[in-house]
Amino acid sequence: HFYKRPLWLIMMVIMFFFLSIGLPGISICVEGKKPPPRVAIVGAGIGGASTGYFLSRLLPGVELTVFEMGKIGGRLATQEVEGRRYESGGSIIHSANRYMVEYLDLCGLKKKEAPQDEPFTLHRDGKVVFQEWGFSMLDKVRMVWRYGIRSLMKLENFVANLLTNFGNIYSQLDSGVGFSSVEELLNGMSPVSRKGKKSQEMVDLTRITLKDKLESLGLDKVLIEELVTVATRVNYGQMPDKLHAFVGAVGLAGVDGDLWAVEGGNVRVVQCALDMSKAKVVKGEVKGVTRAAAGGYQVKYSTGSSELEVVEQFDLVVIASPLTSDKSGISDLPSSQVFPGSYHTTVATIVRGELIPQGIGYRDNSTTNTNFFLSPTNHLVSVAKLTPVDYNPAKDTNLPSVFKVFSTRPLSSTELSTMFSNIHSVNVTDWLAYPSYTIMDDLSSFQLSPGLYYTSRIEWAASAMEMSVMGAKNVANLAATYWEEGKSHNIETAGGKIEL
Repeated sequence: HFYKRPLWLIMMVIMFFFLSIGLPGISICVEGKKPPPRVAIVGAGIGGASTGYFLSRLLPGVELTVFEMGKIGGRLATQEVEGRRYESGGSIIHSANRYMVEYLDLCGLKKKEAPQDEPFTLHRDGKVVFQEWGFSMLDKVRMVWRYGIRSLMKLENFVANLLTNFGNIYSQLDSGVGFSSVEELLNGMSPVSRKGKKSQEMVDLTRITLKDKLESLGLDKVLIEELVTVATRVNYGQMPDKLHAFVGAVGLAGVDGDLWAVEGGNVRVVQCALDMSKAKVVKGEVKGVTRAAAGGYQVKYSTGSSELEVVEQFDLVVIASPLTSDKSGISDLPSSQVFPGSYHTTVATIVRGELIPQGIGYRDNSTTNTNFFLSPTNHLVSVAKLTPVDYNPAKDTNLPSVFKVFSTRPLSSTELSTMFSNIHSVNVTDWLAYPSYTIMDDLSSFQLSPGLYYTSRIEWAASAMEMSVMGAKNVANLAATYWEEGKSHNIETAGGKIEL
């Protein structure tokens, strides 16, 4: 009879039954292995979404909560104009950006059809200093004549060398290596000599201005003042004599070579990464992150629907948004670290209208749709015609005139009316888009305290989509190692090193 069987045998049968079918809400811990953690991620830009994606692969079953007070995507955004969407944020990706390329396959996305290259014009102090004519071979000959073949080749080699070194980091991150600081990660990119000695080439680039570095390589002054300035001013709003050479080289890579964008908008990558991570997204602003008495961290936040502050507990926390005083609303952290520096204001104005050449500095009708302004005192940075994110060259043969104007401050309606006629719509995005770079930027720790991480530190090396994904992968490696093995790293701050 059943009731006569030993109690231990009955319990074994019942336990085997429950283990076989599985019970919701009950996790079985394998001996020596922790259960998956609860992780909070602050920020749903490309860095935060990618951190969630990588953690979901490294720590199966991880419970992710992403906090975002704005729109999903952060500085990746699109703007609708007459039923079509146009990139208003980060708009180009380089073919050497391996993680962004891999997202295409992971997400089932495609590269946007690229329109034909259009000629450009360089303006300085109200004068046209160089203009392409629209004939590729002839324009190349003219550029060689103006800038010198040796200077152009040296510039190309400088960028190619950076991209080669850039690629050194992927195998290390893929194998689970977690670099404790931005400086250490840059050293991981740096080349190794034949004798096996590691250089500090990439870090050294952050301690010299781009202008000084290029002059030391023998580049022509006019080339630096014109083409190099286009890259730094359009991509980072700064002149070559102000920002460091590493971010300058990243900017130079972003104006030439095999460049592309995601069909439908680059922000689709962010949404895909969030979907793959299975994270819960909370629309709210994080106010503080403090240590919990029982271990882990308490995250204090408010939601748009209520002014009341909510507190939740997490095992690990990743801050994937800038913590500089001009960008962050987080007033409470476990340590008294300083986050030096500030972000640079850029204004993107998308105008549906017809360009008035004289309104942007032309004195005749020899105009182009792509224009760059070289003077640091000019509030205009660039004016360029856009194509929609779903551009189809076979169908889009008669697109409306839509321009994106980058400027250092918002443009008044009077200023816009001198630049454009037949204005149908104006959409303005005014944001602190990227750091104001110097040669003394903070390249310290990704870890703020054990189990608390900061991905956006990597932006002080260079603010770019791929750099943010690299920072995310690195922090995911650090967090997974800490959770599974209990290993943390020394925290390097702007003021020195904290031993843990």
